[in-house]
Amino acid sequence: MAYSESIKISAHPNLYNGKSGRELRIDFSLPTEGTNNETGIVVFVPGFGGNIDSKVYKKMRETFADQYNLITMQCDYFGSRHMQEAENISFKESVNDLFSSNELKLLAENKASIAELIAGKEQIFHVTANIQEDLDEFNDMGYMQAIDIITAIEALKIILVNNNIEFDMKRLIGYGHSHGAYLLHLCNKMFEPFSFIIDICSWIEPVYLHSDRFLFNNVGKSQLVIEFDYIAKKVIENKRNLNLFEVYRGFDNKTQILSFQGTDDNLVNYQEKKRLINNISNTEYILVTESDVDNIKYKSNRHGLDSDFLELFSYALEFENKVSCEVMNKRKNIEIGDLEFIIDTSKGLPIFSLIQATF
Repeated sequence: MAYSESIKISAHPNLYNGKSGRELRIDFSLPTEGTNNETGIVVFVPGFGGNIDSKVYKKMRETFADQYNLITMQCDYFGSRHMQEAENISFKESVNDLFSSNELKLLAENKASIAELIAGKEQIFHVTANIQEDLDEFNDMGYMQAIDIITAIEALKIILVNNNIEFDMKRLIGYGHSHGAYLLHLCNKMFEPFSFIIDICSWIEPVYLHSDRFLFNNVGKSQLVIEFDYIAKKVIENKRNLNLFEVYRGFDNKTQILSFQGTDDNLVNYQEKKRLINNISNTEYILVTESDVDNIKYKSNRHGLDSDFLELFSYALEFENKVSCEVMNKRKNIEIGDLEFIIDTSKGLPIFSLIQATF
């Protein structure tokens, strides 16, 4: 079985309030039989609902290391804990309006719970997720999440080199789903770390910067409609900067990009996505229609393709050209819309500083 490790390092300072002291968790696995000069690195980036402790990602980290001669890695990026199921909710209506006097009496006497009562009702309940975000950590859907991924990659490289672990420095694969795939594109613009990006249904711009996120959970006979109102909608004023058309505008892309998109995606216009990908060099676009669904690597043509993460990765690798990723200069400037970052790598891990600080 692959050798696995979980570490924590000091995270990049917070761009939004300048604070330091946050920790960044990185989990990685090495092939059982050791590494060689052909051992690449793959970073897994989940979207909403996925995380570093998800069983499927733990399985991929352990399985892919041996199966593909890869060092597998993942990080618990900025605000990702707010992208999961709701841990705490509030009803939009008063409890007195939702339950009868007898039911309220049962609640008061602790003879029944709210969950038990709503489970018996054939009713839709509208509730709000109590997300508890603040500027110290929130689901920014953008810059800090991408910086955490970049930091994790560069930190792992340093660890490998310092421990004399052999690997192919120029083969780095990014494998992302939905928002995770979007973050790979943002990382590509901000630091160019990858040789190959596998994009599974990335959106063009984070939808929840403009509208609330809704989850639908069945509780017995009832249904909970859970609304997430992320503070990024207010913090990120120049949302156009995070649109991939703007991110890639004028960018000389050298990374190989393979993009999968379904025709029945309710979050992404597949024709717009095709136009985006076709405007970027070194890319290939795979459109998944209803007739393409094979119930092996993908089980639908909806958002995310209901894909089998393991099967789809194996299929995607058939397209890899093994183009070497760029070697960063010690210091460079990048522009994303009207934001300008200075990136300093002279002291090891990259430090991103904003010249124009209006988000």
